[in-house]
Amino acid sequence: MFIDAGRAREVARREIAGGPAVGDPAFAAWQGAEPGEPLLVRDLAGRPAYWLVPVLRGEGSIVGTVRVLPDGRPAAAAALREGTAVAALDAAEAARRAEREIDREAGETAGTPDLVHDGPPGREAWRIEVTWRGRPSRWLFVTPGGIYERPAGEARDENLE
Repeated sequence: MFIDAGRAREVARREIAGGPAVGDPAFAAWQGAEPGEPLLVRDLAGRPAYWLVPVLRGEGSIVGTVRVLPDGRPAAAAALREGTAVAALDAAEAARRAEREIDREAGETAGTPDLVHDGPPGREAWRIEVTWRGRPSRWLFVTPGGIYERPAGEARDENLE
């Protein structure tokens, strides 16, 4: 059973208020914070994997995330510096950032961004499948730190990192 976004948000709310981050100086920015809109994270095959719930403070700045498993258990809480959360990007912004990497004159087209974990959970990025002549040719991965790519369908090489 895969919980819905509303339930994921409630799990995150409990983690913010009373989870392992309480009393930890690294999570000081979580004081008075609220959960944002949960983002569904998929695996590279496109199957739902887990929820990523942004932790919002003040004017909506993201100060962390809570990862919520399909069964409703919290899996991880992360305190983040401003500008480092993939949850701060939405699909439209990911598409905009990737646009400069698409060679439309050569016939490339871009698919819809999907939030995926590229490797182990916690390695989230917006994946955009680029097609050429109607066939998937490469994947672009958009993160707050930049864009990387590899051939479509190819797994990440664990030996390169």
